[in-house]
Amino acid sequence: MNPYAILAGLLALAWAGGALFRPGQQRMAGLSSGTEFLLMGILVGPLGLAAVSRPTLEALAPVTLVAASWLALLAGSQLGFANRRRVPAARLVLGLSLSIAAFAATALLAWWLVPLLLPLSGNERLLLALGLGCAGCETARTTAIRGAQRLAAGGPLADALGDLAGSDDMVPLAGLALLFALSTSAENAAAHAPPLTALGVTLGLGMAAGALAGVLSRVEQRLTERWGILLGTGLMAIGLSAVLGLAAPAALAVMGVTLNLLARDSAALRSMLASTARPVLLPVVALAGAQLDLRDGLVFWAVAALVPATRLAIKLPAIALLRRRLAPPVVPGAWAGLALMPCGPITVCVGAVVAVQFPGPIGRLVLAGCLAAIVIGELLGPPALRRELQRAAGWPGSPTPGTS
Repeated sequence: MNPYAILAGLLALAWAGGALFRPGQQRMAGLSSGTEFLLMGILVGPLGLAAVSRPTLEALAPVTLVAASWLALLAGSQLGFANRRRVPAARLVLGLSLSIAAFAATALLAWWLVPLLLPLSGNERLLLALGLGCAGCETARTTAIRGAQRLAAGGPLADALGDLAGSDDMVPLAGLALLFALSTSAENAAAHAPPLTALGVTLGLGMAAGALAGVLSRVEQRLTERWGILLGTGLMAIGLSAVLGLAAPAALAVMGVTLNLLARDSAALRSMLASTARPVLLPVVALAGAQLDLRDGLVFWAVAALVPATRLAIKLPAIALLRRRLAPPVVPGAWAGLALMPCGPITVCVGAVVAVQFPGPIGRLVLAGCLAAIVIGELLGPPALRRELQRAAGWPGSPTPGTS
């Protein structure tokens, strides 16, 4: 199919995403992770009807990179906030700790297990381990999970789970920056700098773009001009990152954090950016599904099982141990950790970008791990969340504890 026709379809999908999902709605169409569009992408991709071929997907690689990086910008701008409310420092640290633990456990297991099934060089082994670590450490924000249930929920437990889910986006993006910094095969790299230098340039590029956007937004108050500022500085950072062979999503995440710190009315800018989350997410999810490749055989299925299983092994016991201190006076059940299984836009971002930038087994297997985490999380998370909120009387229509 013609790439321009595919691009028109993606734009239509973005419009549909904006029409079906409005922030603040109590009833929103579709699943929070966009899993239904992931399945649609698989259906029309090379594994399904082959309406979208692999050469077409390669032609759309710049679109994938820009859209995925924009999702990282949204995550960076929301760091430390949940529904316009600041995340308490203790929960922020706990969320980061859970994410780092999941990243480390998944990466170590992948380093050990995958070479038993697939011959890899030392550098490929390291890059794949880092990529799969990134695939297993992000959690969808609880507000998005509520949207999947099409009802509003609230209470201390909902806030606590939302705070934990919104605190870990930077871990996979930092891992993605390290993965790009350690890569020596980027064809478009201007120079193969030492890893620490590459990380420093990624950080500096994001800070510079965020500072520029923050300063300009102080001067310009018109909404249309502000969109131009955000789009212009974001695209500039993405382009420079691509030329230098750096992780554009990581640079955009740093830009979002910097913008949030320097902008005079950061709340308004966060609200602007948040309004684009669903329209951008759905095309990226569809493209990620179309990129899925099963040619790696047994190792594909091993990776697809490894990532969600490791997430479960980290989150479930950790939340069970901390449940009495999580949201006092509410004490969630021993299985409350299942509510933190869903993955969000950053997992989609990691899978799509690595699949585009690392063609071959690394890209294919990291994408497989990301998509498996998304699907399993969507199956386990929302029912567990609803059950816990019903127990805590935080779900509409739930009885008050102690009443019949």
